[in-house]
Amino acid sequence: MTVLLVDLGNTALKWSVLGSEEEPKTVVHRAQSHFKKDLYAAWLALNPTRVVGSTVAAPALAFSATKFFNDHRIPWEWVRPQKVFESDEVVLENRYANPMQLGADRWHAALGAVHAAQGESLLVVHTGTATTVDSIEMTAPGRYAFAGGRIAPGITLMQKGLFEGIPTLPDAMGEATDLPKSTADAVATGLIDAQVGLIVRAKHVFERTAGRPVRVIMAGGAAAYLAPHLRQEVPDLLVHHNLVLRGLAARAAQKEEKENHR
Repeated sequence: MTVLLVDLGNTALKWSVLGSEEEPKTVVHRAQSHFKKDLYAAWLALNPTRVVGSTVAAPALAFSATKFFNDHRIPWEWVRPQKVFESDEVVLENRYANPMQLGADRWHAALGAVHAAQGESLLVVHTGTATTVDSIEMTAPGRYAFAGGRIAPGITLMQKGLFEGIPTLPDAMGEATDLPKSTADAVATGLIDAQVGLIVRAKHVFERTAGRPVRVIMAGGAAAYLAPHLRQEVPDLLVHHNLVLRGLAARAAQKEEKENHR
């Protein structure tokens, strides 16, 4: 049995088969309306028995993938957030005011994080088109709650907005420094400080409300760029990529477990 896992984000798609979610393939789609044929050929070659996916992309792109699955009679499911995820290993409660309104990517990143770093409260930072910073409280051994979170423009979107809003700025990024002495360096430093400051404040607030230390776990396309700067403020930062795929793997395993007990 081959289960295909699909993480369809705003600008890129990651996919793997169940059991290989730490070694995914990536396709940058930049919000196009369809995928190239070589992606579908790669999926067909796997002969998947079903698909478990998460999408926050434009509906046309998700429809393109869904049509492919239907045309080839491959069972598929775009999974949504849950009120509670329960397995023998982990319980994750969704405390969003409207649990179904929580982004599928954020929920499955949180689910992936509690499987990747068990035993402590977590601040899950996902750096993509948007930067999301979500508080996952450990309420008891093996039990967690999605307590709330923040959404801000990602660093690339911040940069784009700044350059479009102020055309006189130099369009090249400089280097982040403690005391920038050029406009390019000032922009780079400001963008990084905005991202790091968001995360550090969220950590401070969460630790104050939870009454315990919190581990920051980071993933996403900008993680490699931001992590060295964030580590200056959060030395024990954990970088763990593919959190959404890991969460989808947990959902797929949960579904198989339920089907086996029927």
